Amino acid sequence: MGREIRVRRWALAGLAVAGMACGGGAPAPGPRAAPAPGGLPPVGAEPPAAVPPGAAASPAPSEAAAAAPGRDDDRAPPAFTVPPNTAVLHVGDSFALAGFAQALRPRMQALRVRYAVKAETSSYTVTWASRMELLVANYQPDLVIISLGANEVENVNPPAHAGAVRRIIKAIGGRPCVWVSPPLWRKDTGIIDVIRTNSAPCRFFDSDALVPGPLPRQKDKIHPNEEGGARWADAFWSWLTAEHLPPGEDEGDLAAKRSPWALRPSPPEEHRSRAEAAEGALQLGGPVSARGAERF
Repeated sequence: MGREIRVRRWALAGLAVAGMACGGGAPAPGPRAAPAPGGLPPVGAEPPAAVPPGAAASPAPSEAAAAAPGRDDDRAPPAFTVPPNTAVLHVGDSFALAGFAQALRPRMQALRVRYAVKAETSSYTVTWASRMELLVANYQPDLVIISLGANEVENVNPPAHAGAVRRIIKAIGGRPCVWVSPPLWRKDTGIIDVIRTNSAPCRFFDSDALVPGPLPRQKDKIHPNEEGGARWADAFWSWLTAEHLPPGEDEGDLAAKRSPWALRPSPPEEHRSRAEAAEGALQLGGPVSARGAERF
C-alpha cells in the first residue's frame, strides 16, 4: 500500500514537470536585460528579422529627411534637353566628315533633332561665304555649327580671309552658332586667330585647347580617324551642353525670342588672339599649359 502511494506521487510530479515544459507553468518575466556593449543585442534577446536578398532596408527617419526633396543638398545638374523637331545646320569641310559629324548624329537623333550636314572636301571659308545666306534661308536652323579652316592652315595670307569669316557669321543672322576650329596636326600660319577674332557673336570652340590629345589620325596623319573623330565630338558635345542657356535664365524680350539652342555669352578671352589670351592668363597668374604655350 505504501509503495502504491509513492508511485502515484511520482506520476503526479511527472505531470507537473510536463505542464511547465509546455508553457503552462512558465515563471513571470523578470526585468529586461541591459543592452550589451558595442551595439550587440542583450543576452537572450531575439535576433532581428532577416532581410530577404535584394530587398533594401527602410531608411532611418533622419536618412529619409536628408533625402527629401527641397533640401539644399548637392544634386546633379538637369539632363540636357531641347524641344523635339528643332533644326541644326552643320557646315564644314572634310574634317566635319572625319568621324565628327558621324558621332554627333546619334546624339541629335536621340533628341529628335533635324540634323543637316553640308560638308565638302577641299572647301574654304571663301567657298562657303557666298552660300551661307541661302543655306540659312532654306533650313531655318535653330543652331549652326561651322567646321571650317583646316584647308587654310598653311595659307600664306590668312588675314585676307577675315572678310569671308565675317560674311558667314552675318548670314547666320543672330542665331545660336559655334565655330569649331580644326584640331591641328601642324602649326598654322594664322587662320585660327583670324577665325577667333572675327567669329563673334558666334561662340568659338578651340579644339586644340579643349580636346584631349593627341587625336588618333588617318593614314594621311591629318584627318582624325573614327576614334579620333568620336573623341573630338565627345569633347565638343560636353562643351555645347555645358554652354547651353536653360530656359528661365533670361528675362523680358530675350526670353520670348530665345532659341531652344541658346548659348551663354562668350567670355572675353574667347575671341582674343592666342597671343592676347596667353598674355592675359599670365597677367592674371593663371597657368599656361605646355601645349598652349606651343600654340602661342
